[in-house]
Amino acid sequence: MKKRNRYGCLFLAIMVMASVCSGCGGNKAEEPSVAADQGTAEGGEAGGEAEWDGNMDNLYVIDIMPPTPLITASLDTAVGQYIAEEFGIAFNYVQYSGDIKEKQALMLAGSEYNEIQYMQGEDIFKQYINAGALLNLDDYKDLMPDFYERYEKIIPYWRASAPDGGLYKWERDTPTETETTLTHTDVLVRTDVLEYYGWPELVSASDWRDFLAKAVKDFPTTYDGQATVGMTMPMAESYGIQGIVPVGYEKGDTYFGSGNDYHIYNIKTGQFEEYLLAPEVKESFQFFNNLYQDGTLDEECFTDTADITLQKLSNGRAIAAWYVTWNQGTANQELSNAGHPEMSYIQLPFQLDSQVGQDYVLPMRVSYPYYSMGITKNCKYPERVAKFINWCCTDEGQIMLQSGLEGVHYTVENGERVPTDLFYQCAQDVEVQKKEGVIGALSGLPLCNSYAEDGQPFNLAQTWEFVDGFSLSDREKEAYAGLGWETSNQWWNEHCKGFDAGYYQSCALEPSSDLGKVGAKMTEVRVKYSANLLMADDFEAVWNELMEEYNKLDHQPVIDAMNETLAGFTEALQN
Repeated sequence: MKKRNRYGCLFLAIMVMASVCSGCGGNKAEEPSVAADQGTAEGGEAGGEAEWDGNMDNLYVIDIMPPTPLITASLDTAVGQYIAEEFGIAFNYVQYSGDIKEKQALMLAGSEYNEIQYMQGEDIFKQYINAGALLNLDDYKDLMPDFYERYEKIIPYWRASAPDGGLYKWERDTPTETETTLTHTDVLVRTDVLEYYGWPELVSASDWRDFLAKAVKDFPTTYDGQATVGMTMPMAESYGIQGIVPVGYEKGDTYFGSGNDYHIYNIKTGQFEEYLLAPEVKESFQFFNNLYQDGTLDEECFTDTADITLQKLSNGRAIAAWYVTWNQGTANQELSNAGHPEMSYIQLPFQLDSQVGQDYVLPMRVSYPYYSMGITKNCKYPERVAKFINWCCTDEGQIMLQSGLEGVHYTVENGERVPTDLFYQCAQDVEVQKKEGVIGALSGLPLCNSYAEDGQPFNLAQTWEFVDGFSLSDREKEAYAGLGWETSNQWWNEHCKGFDAGYYQSCALEPSSDLGKVGAKMTEVRVKYSANLLMADDFEAVWNELMEEYNKLDHQPVIDAMNETLAGFTEALQN
């Protein structure tokens, strides 16, 4: 299988990568849009293959509860209809609001997990492994040659997660090899406000603090008379205050996160450190505390879910938003529909004051345990699912999942895939994307951000020609020109550096072990104090209170064990 590697600091900030974001939408687990098959297909005994007989009444429908599903049913999409007709398989996507890890643990405890199960992170994955809930894909290797070939270099990382060295999962959105898929999540900001101040260069925390203080005074209301807010974010999401508030630490040249957990990875030393003790973590908390004291941090953001944050962007109430950059396309479309394209958002960089002048380092993803998927022992027809997953890993499957149907979403001219107007619409309008099912809208299935045999990305949107030439609105292009940027990614192109992520994002201690339990308490203490830190009149006093409680834990052995685990896996991978 021919693969083309083009590593570099080129990053995509539009919604084509919305699927990698954290958290879940919706208010409750929704009823599936299609009644799940209960073994009605021919040969439908549990564990049987149940070959597809072409009768659409006998569809094999599988429920999946992924993070932030874009659609509710694959049958609602053009690509999903093709899959149903060809393979007799359809998917219902169940939304869940709340702590999805807790939900996944409850599903495991009751043996009520999905046939194809999403597991958020190594800790949850290990729980499913230990409970014997997952099928070993090695037992179906003869049915999955393209899967094993596609992920040949990554599979050793996935095996390292299992005590017996078996292969029990795939991780979506790996590898990241295309020129636009190493994403950054900094600040979305209204372009009319930028223009009012003469397109200022905003990078440092101090830059942003001063800018927001002025902006909320000069732009007190939006076009419909609602009061504006300075900086907002969805802190009520499971990934919210636990993860995105301290995340300023990863905007420099030293640290990168390995989940919203108790550990943090030092790029320079190649070692894990304690999350809470990294100086940039405290500095990040301090930045948002300053915004709160200034009155520019949205007071409602502590209870806002992702959908509420999107509303505040879609009507321009938020002058800026932290982290949720995947909402740019949807919000701008809504503003344009309302007759106010001049308020459209663009993404600008952010660094803590201590990081200014440093490289902004991002990992070239090899392993992504946040989006772990596996076939469970509840699967009625594992051979059939294995064959389908294998097809997903062929060039045909990857092209269809990401670029759609030939003649509909792209044409072939002189041996090159050329996106149609409909594909452009999918990249610009999430409602069209939902209808067509392209750009990875079918959650949970293998998705490779890499190149097909024809030398083009599987996803035709993953080129800068597409991103800037076709996905940006006239207003966005005007804004980047106002900044003096030649591309929407110019600052990151000039200031970022990539590094090989290796195994560190997949490294975790056994959650049920004594050290794993201490690690969980290390995270709990940080989360417990996070809101108080942001709202504190005396930040140092609350920080000292936090550290006093934290230091009651025997935390250093936990990090020592993490580094021992990392060293062991690194050695195993090298042999």
